[in-house]
Amino acid sequence: MADKTRITIIGGGVGGYPAAIRAARMGAEVTLIERDALGGTCLNWGCIPTKALLQSANVVRTMKESEVFGIRCKGYEVDFGAVMARKNTVVAQLTRGVGALLKAKKVKVIQGTASFVDPKTVQVGETGEKIQGDRILIASGSKPGRIPIEGIDGPDVMDSNQVLAMKSLPRSVVVIGGGVIGVEFAQFLIGMGTEVTIIEMLPNLVPGVDKEIAAALQKQIAASGVKIVTGASVKSVVHKKTENTVTYVLGDKTEAVTAEKVFLTVGRKPDFSLLNVDKVGIKHERGAILVNETMETNVPGVYAAGDVIGGIMLAHLASAEGECAVRNALGHKEVMNYKAVPACIYTTPEVACVGLTEEQAKERGEIQIGRFPFRGNGKALVLNEVEGMVKVISDKKFGEVLGVHIIGPHATDLIAEAVLGMTMEMTAEELAGAIHPHPTVSEAVMEAAMAISGGAIHMP
Repeated sequence: MADKTRITIIGGGVGGYPAAIRAARMGAEVTLIERDALGGTCLNWGCIPTKALLQSANVVRTMKESEVFGIRCKGYEVDFGAVMARKNTVVAQLTRGVGALLKAKKVKVIQGTASFVDPKTVQVGETGEKIQGDRILIASGSKPGRIPIEGIDGPDVMDSNQVLAMKSLPRSVVVIGGGVIGVEFAQFLIGMGTEVTIIEMLPNLVPGVDKEIAAALQKQIAASGVKIVTGASVKSVVHKKTENTVTYVLGDKTEAVTAEKVFLTVGRKPDFSLLNVDKVGIKHERGAILVNETMETNVPGVYAAGDVIGGIMLAHLASAEGECAVRNALGHKEVMNYKAVPACIYTTPEVACVGLTEEQAKERGEIQIGRFPFRGNGKALVLNEVEGMVKVISDKKFGEVLGVHIIGPHATDLIAEAVLGMTMEMTAEELAGAIHPHPTVSEAVMEAAMAISGGAIHMP
């Protein structure tokens, strides 16, 4: 079937381009339409550029702590232009690589804006060209969210895309929104020497993260010098010459903070506004396209994946959804599995989690929790990164691991072990019994599992 199938993919981000490569590998004739840059949000305005900036901040932190390792640095100077230029270089290298991969697989790439003509045809707005496909995958991604606040469209209020295009480093910033995007930007800025205030509407930063882990991260971010205001509702942003006053309500008090710039980081929302989906009857609800368990919309032969379907908006999940969609489009029968989807925060310390939080797990029944602090880990001590812990949650009756939550060194790499194990329905005993290399920070995962099944070795 595959060698006779034409697949049209709308969107060249991480939901679209891996799907295009997978479909081409399976023998399909693939056309990919992207109105902006290949790689989409992740490579150009999200995952990659933000991590490049955070790495620059990490270098500053290492220099500040160098005397701990017996190295005296006589000072440093932040060249913000060079920091941004390196970020751009990393992004450009990766986007060029995506283009080369697509070319190697003979994927036809069209730059332009796609919209539906009928369930098998899309038109490129800029040229009028019509592309017909036996199957269509919508992977048009998302755009920065906005909230109705007086003055939010002021000249110094920037969304995440605009932040990544800054030409100069602001002296002070108010970050509206304490989710993942907000805390990562805050930590980059504080590392660069900017005065930072985060204002979050909910009681804690990074809502949705296991509360114990979120509280530990909030403590560390505050310790880095970021002022944190939680449980506050922003009412207005007033621009005046070279500064902006952000007014917010905290409890029964109205307070204000002034800064040179205001960053609006209140999440992202699905973006399919230009696709004309209503013309072909594609159902959507609460701003997201609806799909079934095989990633197919209500219109036969039309699939959707990634941020455009809402839910968990993560790059790696978008890729998995896109590949699932094209496999089904090419005749396979595959159900998208959301059991073990990891989430990462690239702050210092890093945070990573997979599966149920403690709060969610308790709703399902009796559980066991094993914790192991990085202060008891030899490699963490060598790295001088001892803040944090590994937390393993398992079902009490059968021992199956329900969730793993990590805050500490290399957490975003360590979580892959938990993802693999949970995908294979491992128990805490099996995780504890797996021999881990020494000395590595991965031993903390083993010890946390041991705390459930028999007791950790390096903990009283």
